[in-house]
Order: sequence, then structure tokens, then C-alpha cells
Amino acid sequence: MLIAIPSDMPGGLDAPISEHFGHCDVFTLIHVSDGKVGEVRLIPNGGHEHGGCMAPVHLLKDNGVEVLVAGGMGMRPLAGFQSVGIDVFFKEDASTVRDAVSMYTEGKCRPFGKAQTCGGGAGQCGGHHGHEAKRPPIEGPADVRDGRIVTMEFAIRDEGGNLIEASEPGSAMRYLQGSGGIEGLEKAIAGKQAGDEIRVTLQPSEAFGDHDEQRIIEVPRSKLPQDVTLGEIVTAQHPTGAQVHMMVIDVNDESVRLDGNHPLAGKVLQFEVKILKVEAATEDEIEHGHVH
Repeated sequence: MLIAIPSDMPGGLDAPISEHFGHCDVFTLIHVSDGKVGEVRLIPNGGHEHGGCMAPVHLLKDNGVEVLVAGGMGMRPLAGFQSVGIDVFFKEDASTVRDAVSMYTEGKCRPFGKAQTCGGGAGQCGGHHGHEAKRPPIEGPADVRDGRIVTMEFAIRDEGGNLIEASEPGSAMRYLQGSGGIEGLEKAIAGKQAGDEIRVTLQPSEAFGDHDEQRIIEVPRSKLPQDVTLGEIVTAQHPTGAQVHMMVIDVNDESVRLDGNHPLAGKVLQFEVKILKVEAATEDEIEHGHVH
């Protein structure tokens, strides 16, 4: 069995567990047979740049992972792991990778459920660690500004008004304003308060970037699995060693074309947002650049 655990640097059995899988430095992969630890290897986390919150799902699936033991994650990636056959368990009070492996093999880790999830959404996964962070009070207006946590429902549509993605009922998106998210959207909601609804149309440069033809590559058919299909997300290794995720856009007997652009790159998008809550971020959240 191959177990993955999101880890802080430098990774390995004695590394601290990263409290939110999507923002970890590396994934530590541990082969376990008959309850005994075997080979341990590391794969860098490619982040959410390509594929949003589903990028780590495809990364771990492509590396043969069967079980993930983690702290916080959103409902969307949890459903993604379940859809590709990766079982997800909550780390409980384990603080290191070694602790988490021991607890899992001893049957002490609960299957991940709604109680352990955060309100993750499109492109950014706000998270918690199984409990709510103790937040400082907001002095003055509780409006959206850098360094505050925003909880909101959203829908993304194309230029024709066709729905592309939306938050699930009861699972709103949470993120840290000013942490480098969707630039145009952050500008549009700055200064707004809970209860406000915003509709804004964003050009590609304000949303997921312009489509870059140089991110499209062609590779020999033999380099990919024989059953690869159009629209599938595959993992490739950048010359720097980082894992990158690319979409299959053409397949023939000789070669496969892969697109490393974000799926929404180059598109004019309409965002519909309802702000549900604005909270102060903790010092740790500001330091780490994401919701705890």
C-alpha cells in the first residue's frame, strides 16, 4: 500500500505534517506492507497553478497513491480523491509523518468526513485543522481588505453566461484577501461587507491569465500511458524538478499534445459573488498566506 502525507520541508518520516494538504511543501510517500514501513520517497507539491484544487488529486493518483492521511481540505478535493479511488483519512493528533503512519496502520485514523473539511472552492482551498482558529476581533468596519478572511458563495460563467463552476450549497469558498488569488476579483470585492453581492466581468489578464502557446508541447505517444484520453490531466516533470500538470488536447498514433495553461486561461469570465462573512486573519495565516 502506498500512503501519502502532506509534509513541511524537508519531508520524510520525521517531517511535520502540513496542516492543509494543498499548500504543503512536499508529499511524503510511504510504502507499507503488513504494517511495516518500506520505501519512503518525496514528490514536490506543484500547487494549484494548473488544475486548481484538483491538481494535487491528479498528482497523487498519477504516482500510485492509495491512501492520503491529511489535516484540512475542502469538499471539492475530497470528492476528487474519492472519485479516483484514493481513500482519505484524518490525521487526528499526529504531528509528524511517522506518527500519522503509525496511527493509520493501527486503525486510529477516522475516514475524512464533512466535519474535517473546510469551505474550499475554485482555485483556492481555504482550510482548517479540525477546529476553528481563534481570530482577533476586527476593529472598525468589517469590510474586505488585505489580511482578512473572506467567506463567500460564487459562480463563474463564460461570456455567453454558461455556468462553468459554482460553490456547492453549504460549502462556501474561504480565502485570505491579498494572498495572490484572482487579481480582478480581489479588487472587485475590496471594501465590501457581509451580505454584499457583486457581479464583475474580468479579462484574462485579471483572472487566470492569457493563453500562452509556449505552454503547449508535443511528446511521443510512447511517453504516456496507452489509455490516455482527451481532456485528461497528466503530470510532467519540469527541468527544475517540480511537478506540473498538463491537459491532453490531442492524441494520435505518433504523439500527444499537452497544454500547461490553466483551463480558464485566455477566457473572459463573469464572476457572481455573495459575501457571507469577513473575519480577521491570525498571524500564522498571514505569515503562511492561506486560511487555517
